[in-house]
Amino acid sequence: MGLDKSTRNLWAAALVAIMTVAGAVTTVIVHPESPKVNIPGLTGFVGPDAPEASPDAPGAEWSLDAAATYDRQFAVFRNPVYGSGFDSGEPGFVDAGQVLVTMIGLVNQQTSGLDETRLVGVDADTGSVRWAAPVESLGGCADTLAAGRMVCYTTPFEDAPVILAVDTDNGSVTRTPTDWTILAMTAADDWLYVMEGDPESDDIRVHSGVPTDPDARWSQRFDLGSAWEDAFGHLMSTEHGQGVLELGGEVTGFDLATGTPTFTRTLPDCTQSARATEGGVVVRVHSDCTLSKVLGSEAVDRTGRVLAASDVEAAHTLAVDRPADSTIPVLLGDGAYDRTTGELLWTSPALVSTPRVDTPESYGPNTTQGTAVAVLGEVALLRDYEGKTEAALDLRSGERLWQRHSDSYGTVVAAEGDTAVLLESDVLRAENVRSGEELWVLPLQTVIDDDSWGSTPVVAASSPRLVYMTSGTMVGLGSAR
Repeated sequence: MGLDKSTRNLWAAALVAIMTVAGAVTTVIVHPESPKVNIPGLTGFVGPDAPEASPDAPGAEWSLDAAATYDRQFAVFRNPVYGSGFDSGEPGFVDAGQVLVTMIGLVNQQTSGLDETRLVGVDADTGSVRWAAPVESLGGCADTLAAGRMVCYTTPFEDAPVILAVDTDNGSVTRTPTDWTILAMTAADDWLYVMEGDPESDDIRVHSGVPTDPDARWSQRFDLGSAWEDAFGHLMSTEHGQGVLELGGEVTGFDLATGTPTFTRTLPDCTQSARATEGGVVVRVHSDCTLSKVLGSEAVDRTGRVLAASDVEAAHTLAVDRPADSTIPVLLGDGAYDRTTGELLWTSPALVSTPRVDTPESYGPNTTQGTAVAVLGEVALLRDYEGKTEAALDLRSGERLWQRHSDSYGTVVAAEGDTAVLLESDVLRAENVRSGEELWVLPLQTVIDDDSWGSTPVVAASSPRLVYMTSGTMVGLGSAR
């Protein structure tokens, strides 16, 4: 059942408003250095001012060109997770192990969507195209597999919406008709989770099952609602063994096995974000509903019990959240709290940024921010963008391990153990987060021509390699030592 014209217009307007870049984060496995190969078209930057890669930096082993693969000059790579109904502008792929599934299409300047889209299965070792499957206009795809299949759904514009299950080995697509207006789709532990309904009627349902029978396991109704234009973006997550829904400033947890609601946090304080972490603990950042000012944060356990709360007006945004185990504390504001008992274990001023000097040009209502950008094992990596420092804390003791000046705005794109790989503008950098030692640097111009760069470049990881993508090129980088 398609959306009526007015709702379709709101849907399109909302997509314009909420499209953001969110690079995939998986792991980097350390292997012996792979042999370097010469790849036609990847001549890199040449000349006396050419940047240099560290000896241990990974090199390009294969490449794939979007235009050549599609056989159309202006074809672009896009991340299938964000669908094709509106052009996200972000390249990317779904990692299916030996196969990386990306999306190629043609940007329609009038509709701001992608036309004639295809899902393409790329061999992770060689970069060769295993298969290509034309698909309808996609609303989005789950970022991991369910029942061994990649799962997507068509946009609400379609008169006969379907759920697509893609065999990533050969590209065959199984289409299951549905009358649901799907808002979000995720997968966890090989199960599919679908959020659908009418947000303006406070009628939201979540189903769990398999791609060809998406409500085979359970269905659950939730009393959540919002205007249509607010019903897009990060609405559902199923990470760390806990389901979380966010809609209209409210957040609800649910049990992944049964769908049973576990807690609800409602107004007067809106939820700015909520994420599950180790042990199914959900960290909720609450804010002023009008100004979006961070008012504090709290940690909620699986039963809905508030373990700990902080009124520090600074929230942490973690690109990687991989604590060693449940004995590693959870970070709220300037403190670290036991994720079982809620006990405050230690505080550190390093967890809150240098206060911003308010000026008419200042952006945002909060003068301070949370500095934690990644949790890796027993270490928190910190970035104070206002104070221009990078540092690390031992999460068990709160001791600062190291600190240095840095005006970089890099993002952690992959990690394994104490090693983090960061994308900083046009440079990849690996560092040991416990010692602060720089392990290698890779200027991306050394593996791809400047004129090949599309919109926002993305680096993601597919064991055992890093994959670098622009709108026009996909490059498999060798394993890092």
